[in-house]
Amino acid sequence: ERDVYLPAGADWYDYWTGQKVAGGQTIRVHAPIDTIPLFVRAGSIIPMGAPIQSTATPQAINAVKVYPGRDADFTLYDDDGVTNAYEKGANEKGGGKSVKLHWDDKAGKLTASGDKTLSAQALAAVQIVSR
Repeated sequence: ERDVYLPAGADWYDYWTGQKVAGGQTIRVHAPIDTIPLFVRAGSIIPMGAPIQSTATPQAINAVKVYPGRDADFTLYDDDGVTNAYEKGANEKGGGKSVKLHWDDKAGKLTASGDKTLSAQALAAVQIVSR
């Protein structure tokens, strides 16, 4: 086991269990060798990629995890997967696609704007962690 400090000003979620914990305190957590204690701030949007065998394989969105507790915004950028054009700020013209995700906490709803295919893929994969 180990002590973990959760900063004040937000609630936190245990990534592994989805349990919501108030910030501004130090908690004692189970920390086996194969599981790092990981906490996500309320109001976070985390896209997750599907497992792949090689970086040569395009990685689809497997899930978009939303940790409620406050409004959140996130821009998901899917580059061309080949060049370093993203380093120079390339957008759709450079072969990449992007979608802006917005979590409205009061409404409990995630919206997407931008590339239609990527938006549909992201919205289909939404997982609201707990409420």
